[in-house]
Amino acid sequence: MCKKIFILIALFILALSSMAFPQDQPQKPPEEPLPVLAVPKDYRYASRGRRDPFVNPIPKPVTPPAAAGRPPVAVPTCPQPQGLKGIMLSQAAIAGVVTARDPSMTIVIIGAPGGKTYFARVGDALCDAVVKSIKLDAVAFVLTVPPVDPNAPREIERKVRPTPGEQK
Repeated sequence: MCKKIFILIALFILALSSMAFPQDQPQKPPEEPLPVLAVPKDYRYASRGRRDPFVNPIPKPVTPPAAAGRPPVAVPTCPQPQGLKGIMLSQAAIAGVVTARDPSMTIVIIGAPGGKTYFARVGDALCDAVVKSIKLDAVAFVLTVPPVDPNAPREIERKVRPTPGEQK
């Protein structure tokens, strides 16, 4: 009888331990959490006569409209080095001229995109031009790239202070 009670108690303890400490189940690898703005795969917008607020109502054109009757103008590009050689003449703005008694010390102050300022002397090169001469009221540049229009001038003069109505 003692054996039966001992076996019964042992079975009872085994049953309790298996309930209290379940055996390790093979776990699935944890799934990555969805991004904050993720939409479930099976989600569909129910319009009920309204447009989807997250779709642009004006679609963007696939190709830009071409200019009527003119071929597109190829803009000369250069590799973009740092400094004065990285800006094109069309991007440069003449901010001022600093003169000296010695003509080789006369410099021009050139404003560039991004609020940068550069100083150049006669002979210094930009991306597509070289400073030819510096006068008190104007700076002359010679283009170093072939122009798109063969009749275009090879030398461009920029005024330091353009008069109203005059193109910069």
